[in-house]
Amino acid sequence: MRNGTTPVRAAVTVAAVVVALLLGACNGTANGNRPGPGPGSASQPAGSTDASSSPGSSPSRAGSGTLEPLGAKYDWSRFDLVSPYLKNLSGSATFYELVWCDIEPADGHQDWTTMDAVARKAQTVGARLMIKIRVGSCWATGQRKAQHVRGAKRKTESFLPTDLNRYRAFVASVVKRYSATGVHTYAVENEPNSESFWGGSTSELETLVKAAADSIRAADPAAAVADPGISSTAYGAAIAKRLLDEGKTDDAVTAWNTYYARRIGTRGDQIAAVHDAAGLRAALASPQAARNLQYLALAESLQKDKVVDIRQVHFYESWDAAPAFVDYLKATTPAGMPIEAWEVGQFLKDGSLTEDQRAQEMVKTVSILLAGGIRRVLWLPLVMNPTGRNSEEPRYGLLDPDGSTRLTGTAFETMARASAGATASPISGKGLSGVALEKNGRTTAFVWSAGGDVRISLLPGESVRQVGAQGGPAPGGSAVIASAPTQIDSNRSASELVGAL
Repeated sequence: MRNGTTPVRAAVTVAAVVVALLLGACNGTANGNRPGPGPGSASQPAGSTDASSSPGSSPSRAGSGTLEPLGAKYDWSRFDLVSPYLKNLSGSATFYELVWCDIEPADGHQDWTTMDAVARKAQTVGARLMIKIRVGSCWATGQRKAQHVRGAKRKTESFLPTDLNRYRAFVASVVKRYSATGVHTYAVENEPNSESFWGGSTSELETLVKAAADSIRAADPAAAVADPGISSTAYGAAIAKRLLDEGKTDDAVTAWNTYYARRIGTRGDQIAAVHDAAGLRAALASPQAARNLQYLALAESLQKDKVVDIRQVHFYESWDAAPAFVDYLKATTPAGMPIEAWEVGQFLKDGSLTEDQRAQEMVKTVSILLAGGIRRVLWLPLVMNPTGRNSEEPRYGLLDPDGSTRLTGTAFETMARASAGATASPISGKGLSGVALEKNGRTTAFVWSAGGDVRISLLPGESVRQVGAQGGPAPGGSAVIASAPTQIDSNRSASELVGAL
């Protein structure tokens, strides 16, 4: 979005917002023709950040605390449809789930065609590719056969391979092959707290992650290893249990119901509303909640023991659950360990939100995550697929099925440009919430009011734009911050702007 050069005289209407955002998306070097960092950039070990580098090169250090551009996860079979939008996110990250049993469905017969194509496609849009390495179920897992087969691709749960040396060799071959294309970040397995992704035990998963991590680092000393990534639904139980253990019963009950507000009733009796401590304890003791907590504890143990370099998190809940999510991460993540949100989205089955509300919620969620110290955010899904498994779109895309950009996608692109290479500062107090993103002495802030309207003063040359909100005229040199997020473009530093709000 372009920085304003005249004082703001009025709040904008929804229509004006869309025009302003689209103009901003085409301003200067923000379009798809800009030169972006190559896909060869790597994440650094815990406590540092990465900058762009050429494919196959060693990563270079960026400034302490700088953010990655926002990215997205997409269906690679629809890559041509979404590539124009992806070029506007050049330098951002995405990931692909590579399954050993897909690469080598029969012992000794490997086919890298699909994965090689993915790596090439990522390079064409300047995306930093990350790979999740999964085992799956096949000859490599012996007599342990899949019980969960998902979708047209017939994905299955993983098991511990019968021959760990063969597994180590396979992992090393993946890393050596794709480090040459700029891939330097890997996760081992995915959402193991779900039986549809992991069929073994926690101890077997620990063995697998340690074996993979050793092989990854041996094959590429510049590589970073992320933990398996526990599903979004696990954190509600963890947040509530932590509060319950601290004796904060009422807060724990409220936290459970707030976090799962959009999940209650969507999975039968797996996630139900609770009304008191007894009900909460019963919910926490349910088989799925107990499994969630067990695998979350394993992930945190891997982080603490430095088996992994990055804490990978997933979050699909309502934006008002994000503050508790961030607080939990701050309390349970080892000091200096980067946190990256590889899957962020909006889960809502009833489709009750308007497009304006969708965009507002996205801005709030991403702002809270960035303000909370999460350095990388990937939205999932990028585009709605009307013929896919979830044609009712319970997780909201940034693009329409034909690839056209929704208001939410335009706002996301604006946040991506503002966050790339910036440092994030939280905005709180005086009834305001949000994030201030500073780079090169300039600040872009996304801020909203948690209560009533708050009037702020602006300096000459500062501007505001509102996302999906209408408002009356504001006197020159000031603006009204309401519940809808407002973007402020300022020549001031983040500390100066935040202090003046």
